[in-house]
Amino acid sequence: MAIDPCAEAERLRAIRTAIISGKGESLIRFDVEEVRFHKADMAALNAEIARLETACDISNGVTPKRRRFASRAYFRRG
Repeated sequence: MAIDPCAEAERLRAIRTAIISGKGESLIRFDVEEVRFHKADMAALNAEIARLETACDISNGVTPKRRRFASRAYFRRG
């Protein structure tokens, strides 16, 4: 069974929102001390969301959005 890229992108966007807002944190207790943390690879999460959004656009017959990327300028001595 293949996943629906549109639904999966929506699910991952909700997870990203939870991480950013601090709702996705973990709590660890050591006797009376508490530590709250959340480990997430935001770059990988954003890349996966972008990939799924592109797949969603393609499956709906829409031209995918152009993603930003770095460009270089070269100069020739002459």
